Amino acid sequence: MTNSSLHFCTVAPDGPRFPLANAGSILDSALAEGVAVPFSCKRGECGSCRAQVVDGSFERISAPSEAAYQVADDELLMCQCRATSDLSLRFAHWQAPARPAARYSAKVVALDAVAASVTRLRVELQSAEPFQCLPGQHAQLLLDNGERRSFSIANLPAESGDANQLEFHIRRIPGGAFTDLKLADLQPGDLLELDGPYGACTWQAPAEAVAHLVLLATGTGFAGVSAILQTALASEKFSTVTLYWGCASLHDCYASGWLDKLQDAHACFRWVPVLSADRVATHEEHRHVQHAALAAGHDWQRTVVHACGNPAMVREARDMLKAAGLPKERFQSEAFLPATQAEQDNAPYVVRHPWEKVGAAFSLDGILDARKRSMDALPQIAALMVPGMTTGEAIAVADKHLRTLGAAYNWHPTYVRFGPDTQCTSRQPVDRHRKLRADDIFTIDLGPVWDGYEGDYGDTFVMGSDPDHQRCTQAARNIFAQAQLAWKQGLSGSALYDFAEGLAREHGCTLVRDTGGHRVSDFPHALYGKHRLAEADFVPDDGIWVLEVQVRDLERPIGAFFEDVLLTSSTQPVEPRHGLS
Repeated sequence: MTNSSLHFCTVAPDGPRFPLANAGSILDSALAEGVAVPFSCKRGECGSCRAQVVDGSFERISAPSEAAYQVADDELLMCQCRATSDLSLRFAHWQAPARPAARYSAKVVALDAVAASVTRLRVELQSAEPFQCLPGQHAQLLLDNGERRSFSIANLPAESGDANQLEFHIRRIPGGAFTDLKLADLQPGDLLELDGPYGACTWQAPAEAVAHLVLLATGTGFAGVSAILQTALASEKFSTVTLYWGCASLHDCYASGWLDKLQDAHACFRWVPVLSADRVATHEEHRHVQHAALAAGHDWQRTVVHACGNPAMVREARDMLKAAGLPKERFQSEAFLPATQAEQDNAPYVVRHPWEKVGAAFSLDGILDARKRSMDALPQIAALMVPGMTTGEAIAVADKHLRTLGAAYNWHPTYVRFGPDTQCTSRQPVDRHRKLRADDIFTIDLGPVWDGYEGDYGDTFVMGSDPDHQRCTQAARNIFAQAQLAWKQGLSGSALYDFAEGLAREHGCTLVRDTGGHRVSDFPHALYGKHRLAEADFVPDDGIWVLEVQVRDLERPIGAFFEDVLLTSSTQPVEPRHGLS
């Protein structure tokens, strides 16, 4: 083999390039260079670090185990392979997280009235470092009372003459604390504070199956698609690019002159004003941007859509276009809302401890949705467990069912334990040929990724009526419920496990301290740290820690398991379903 120190790996299509060291895996090299790549278990079992090999050759470091994740012919697991030439890899299931948000002082450069109620605000960040953002992201301007107002970044700072100048399109809202009051008093040279960048509705290089881009905007929602439009035309990756812009009248389409020039310069581009004035004149009450796009007969199977503006438009467009054949993952949206208390309640997640880092686009709603989908999947999978099935077969059945429900991959392997193997932790090998008995106890631990968020959930189930099986199962659930209440009262992560240990003895069990809880987040949380809840000497935050409770019976060779996300408003552990408990 040639000296791999001369080899480099490039992340396609436009990602970083990093050197591959002599020893260790491709994953080791990426992490050593500080390159963000997806990973989790580092044992070749979860599939998180799988990558498509675009070009180059590689070899496995060791033979795969019985529990190894099965990759396709054109894929590799970065944690299990080293390069034998330069490599080009692609992640079909993951996109690198955006640059974390930061606080900036911004000087007002210009304010221009571009329409009757719209002001174009240009600011210059007072920073020595160039501002980096993705097309489609937004920033939050801070008011004197600490409130925030979100505005899309309409330009491409990195492509302009000054990488620290940002452009916002701001619609006046009568009585608005910023748009009507503060904005009216601003002058060039005044200073503002802003945080950014935020937002996941961003430009992504299209997959090979995508040939068309459709942009939907209402009002100043145009700012949210403006940078995506510019990037798409510069990329020359689409056969057609179409913008539908909804406004009251043509005068309110404040960028019409610029769009006309783009249309003349790019044969693939067309923009269509959808005017409410025309709806009144023609009595077409229901003709909005989404209706205009649908009526145009786009090839939705080969299209990606970005929508920004009125939330009613966004919701209806998503439903209508999915029904017309648009794949759900190709609808990207950002709702444009006036400032409300709800907007303040949904302010970006604030990291309170270094162990609790998340991605720039993280939201608690994403975690809650992933949790619910895992909770719904678990009893369905438990119902598929039948006597005589082996552990290996059970894992395959569980993973297949997760795929049918829409989980593209797992962040940790699916763990199924039968009988005596319920005593084992996730790091201990089990007998994959052990068969489920008709009077057995078994555990299922799911770790799927749903739409970019980790949904971790696990429970114990009983077949038959063995009282010890029932007692252990209920012990794990009860300990979780009591420990969660103790957390709400201010216990640290480590204190929670001390507390749980005492509870386990009351149930005739011992707590398995090696199973110590972990983080969840936008995938992969391993980029931000792989810390254990049982080692946290602080009170864990809401929604990003999984409390794992594993117990072993003091007398019999059986165990039980329950896990869920710590939530201040969570439900109690699941009740028995499908004849299982």
